[in-house]
Amino acid sequence: MNITFRMLVEVALAVLLLGSLAGIFFAVRRLLRRPGLETGGLFTVIAASGSAEELEQTVMSLVWLCENGKIKTRIVIADCGLTAQSRKLAELLAKDGVMLCQPGEFTRLLEENGWST
Repeated sequence: MNITFRMLVEVALAVLLLGSLAGIFFAVRRLLRRPGLETGGLFTVIAASGSAEELEQTVMSLVWLCENGKIKTRIVIADCGLTAQSRKLAELLAKDGVMLCQPGEFTRLLEENGWST
């Protein structure tokens, strides 16, 4: 009876040790895979022109990925000749984490966010 109880304790300890090691591994892996945005970072630029029919879906998909921690990026909508109606939509989409600019303003935008040219 003592041998069985001792074996159960050893198995339980081995499982706890393996679980702890797996948790540490995945925590370190997650930390290493996340790019920092303190200075610079990743920019996703959407060049939108004309009626930009898929602009809203594209921006909302990227925002969802950012909010759920799948990617860390700054979203930029570059107005490359949007229609008046599409421009209004782009202005509505430009909120926290989403910026709207003309292609010529992109260099200034990068400089304001820690990049130097």
